[in-house]
Amino acid sequence: MFSLQVRTVACKTLGALAKLSNRYAQKALDLLMDMMNDDTEAARLQTLQTLFDMATYGCLSMQEKHMHMFLGILMDANVVVRNAARKILGSVNLPKLQMFKSALDGLIAGLEKNPEDQDIYGVLFSIGKNHGSFSANIAKHLAKEINVASDGELILDKPRIKALLMVSVSAAYDDKDKKLDIPTVIFSHAIPLFGMISCALAEDEQDSLLSYLYRQAGMQFWEKKLVSAEGGDYECFSVETVGGTHAQVETTGKTTKYLDEVVIMQSTRLILETVKGAWAVIKPCSIGEVQSTLRTCKEEVNILAVNSSGSTSAVLSFVCDYLDALQLIVEIWWFIQLDDSHAFGHTSLDILLEKLDTSVRRMKCCYAGLNRGLEVQVLEFALLAILCRLFEFGTCSKLVLDKLHWIINHIDGLCADGSYELSDFSKEVKKVFDGNFIDGTPIVNIYTFLEIFDLKPARDFEMLNATTAVLQVRDTDSENPLSYVYGLPVGVTFDMSLCNTSSHDRIWLRMVACQSVQHVFLDLSCFEGNDKMKSCSRVIPFYATPMACSFVLRACLVIECPFGSIGTHQEGHGGPKDCVVQLCDELDVYFVSADTEQRQWSK
Repeated sequence: MFSLQVRTVACKTLGALAKLSNRYAQKALDLLMDMMNDDTEAARLQTLQTLFDMATYGCLSMQEKHMHMFLGILMDANVVVRNAARKILGSVNLPKLQMFKSALDGLIAGLEKNPEDQDIYGVLFSIGKNHGSFSANIAKHLAKEINVASDGELILDKPRIKALLMVSVSAAYDDKDKKLDIPTVIFSHAIPLFGMISCALAEDEQDSLLSYLYRQAGMQFWEKKLVSAEGGDYECFSVETVGGTHAQVETTGKTTKYLDEVVIMQSTRLILETVKGAWAVIKPCSIGEVQSTLRTCKEEVNILAVNSSGSTSAVLSFVCDYLDALQLIVEIWWFIQLDDSHAFGHTSLDILLEKLDTSVRRMKCCYAGLNRGLEVQVLEFALLAILCRLFEFGTCSKLVLDKLHWIINHIDGLCADGSYELSDFSKEVKKVFDGNFIDGTPIVNIYTFLEIFDLKPARDFEMLNATTAVLQVRDTDSENPLSYVYGLPVGVTFDMSLCNTSSHDRIWLRMVACQSVQHVFLDLSCFEGNDKMKSCSRVIPFYATPMACSFVLRACLVIECPFGSIGTHQEGHGGPKDCVVQLCDELDVYFVSADTEQRQWSK
């Protein structure tokens, strides 16, 4: 058996000679495929590198007899080997449709087995672009599947559907002279997945692809102006159609950083349109598909959020909360339409309703600059939560009725000037609330309300800003805990930063240890900075130290929400009078008793 060094040199030599003659390349391929059975991983990697070099130089044409071996490599336990094999597939010529389909099946199987291998999508895009006619064939069959599944069977977040959409779109993107006939339905389904698709492209290709997708789906893409975060109007770009296929974007020197914002905002609007379309056809039998669509859309929003900042980041954060609320509504709908929903008990539904109430409060209280359309939609979410409670629990306290009355009046006020039309849902709720009572409780047919409840995703987010906070504690972590004495207060130095808060906001520091909860009101006049960003450092005592050797204090910043809740209020004990919404994740502060430290030191 030759040494690894000899086998490696032989492998490189075969690759170099293959570039000189296509005839020799075919013979070299047979030898190299044999080397894929080598016991040494380094030898297999070198073989793959040689095959990739041959593919790059155009002297590698895969043969059917090699496909089984090659596809097996795609499932290798070593991620480096898998990546190397996929790179070859993205560059090699596959002369037959069946080989092309086999390659797709192998990549999809790899994606299902190893979902963390997201680079597979880039390889799928390359394969589709390099084999346009084959990809068009896939697109036509996928379009038929989409049309047949219009009753709710197509699950958009399945790896297979994502992969086939990627291949279909790549064929259209590279269709400059071939005039491939890609069905329009492919583009309308691919747009919500643009965040995933764009990761497979270079930055200069992303904009033209998104423009092309919008146009082919029959939707307007480029706006003439973009309002900057500072409130000024900038002429961002103009669009020229070249060859009837792609949009050529001409940017000015000022607008490079704004171009990404436009792409993100347009993608977000399309995602919301997709959500609206899914809701429009929702039925008890199609709830699973709607849930799947919402999950996919949220994944795409999260992808877009990675490269966002400022007001754009705030919009994406709001959309995530919006989708969370909608997912909860769909789950509640599924729950109450079950024949034996009470088998799960009231508690299960109550938990969902509490989550929905929290999500609604967050949208209402943690975002400044909500336009009327967004605010009305949030209020209608709150109305729906109340109606679900009335339907399921059959009782209505004065607190609930007051809350319902307040929301209806507020929606009326927002629509009073005629700039925003009162929805059929709100009209029906108002009609029921104005009469048709039995023993002081409105008669609620929740199925009717769910059927007429409609989504009106906003297209203009204006200057939406998110209220957020950062909480840190100095000089301590799990390896370096703070000392305390049983039963005595302990002071903790907190560094606090608040973003987009006003002097009217009521901010609290909440500290929880064991069963003890302590709220400390924060006087915003003690913070330095302005409403956009302010910060301060304070030593804050925690009084309820437990009689234990150690404990963990969970601390976070919360904002009091006058919008309230129909659940239990947190009144008394010197804490917030209204319900609160967290502004940051909980921070763990570790403590160990001084007595314990002394005993450990004496040992």
